[in-house]
Amino acid sequence: GQYDRAIEDSNKVIAIDPNLAQAYNNRGVAYTQKGQYDRAIEDFNKAIAIDPNLALAYNNRGVAYNGKGQYDMAIEDYNKAIALDPNLAYAYYNRGVAYNDKGQYDRAIEDYNKAIALDPNFAQAYTNRGVTYNYKGQHDRAIEDFNKAIALNPNDAQAYYSRGIAYALSG
Repeated sequence: GQYDRAIEDSNKVIAIDPNLAQAYNNRGVAYTQKGQYDRAIEDFNKAIAIDPNLALAYNNRGVAYNGKGQYDMAIEDYNKAIALDPNLAYAYYNRGVAYNDKGQYDRAIEDYNKAIALDPNFAQAYTNRGVTYNYKGQHDRAIEDFNKAIALNPNDAQAYYSRGIAYALSG
């Protein structure tokens, strides 16, 4: 959570080696965490210009676009990340978040399913899929996902909160 320090260190790396794509990617992640999406996108663009095959940079730029509410641009970046690295569970997960934000719940669930297939211990994917099932009125399925998320991460407050909502709506 020390994003300013992460940015400072990335700045030092870039000063030493301005052609290191990962340094721009890492600084972009820190800017994204700070909600500075435009600065993050600039860094991801630079990382991609240096290394057009850096799947994480596309994924991370998608997160920044999603943060700005530009879901279609985010989805386009997740698609590119997946094309470059079909085993990148986070790209499927993040694309699922974007589809969920667009109200395309079935597509979101498909992507959460793929993320979980790639990483069966991906607790947040279970939580988000459960939230999407709740939106669809499938509260029993949602509860199953929240139970799985809690089993994987007993400190997942969102899973407990959302499970409570599912219990209230399922009766």
